Amino acid sequence: MRKARARTNGRAVVYTDYRKLLDSRDVDAVVIATPDHWHAKIFVDACVAGKDIYVEKPIANSVREGRVMVEAARKSGRVVQVGLPQRSGGAD
Repeated sequence: MRKARARTNGRAVVYTDYRKLLDSRDVDAVVIATPDHWHAKIFVDACVAGKDIYVEKPIANSVREGRVMVEAARKSGRVVQVGLPQRSGGAD
C-alpha cells in the first residue's frame, strides 16, 4: 500500500477494510481481485452499497454462492462484469 500511495504523491486513499471503501460516496464501482473465497461476500456487500462491480474469475466457489451473487445483482440493479485478468487487460 505504501508503494502504491507513493506513486500518487500521497493522494490515493488507502483502505484496510473493504467495508469502509464501500461506505465512500466517492466510489462508484469496485474491482474484486481478492482471494477467491472473498469474492461472494464482497460482491454482495458491494451490491447492497450501490456499487457497480468487476470481479475476477472465478466468480464464486460454489453454485450456491453464484446464485446468491446473481440475486444480489438483480435486486440492486448494479452493472456487473466478470473477467480474466490476462484476457481483460492489454498485452505487455
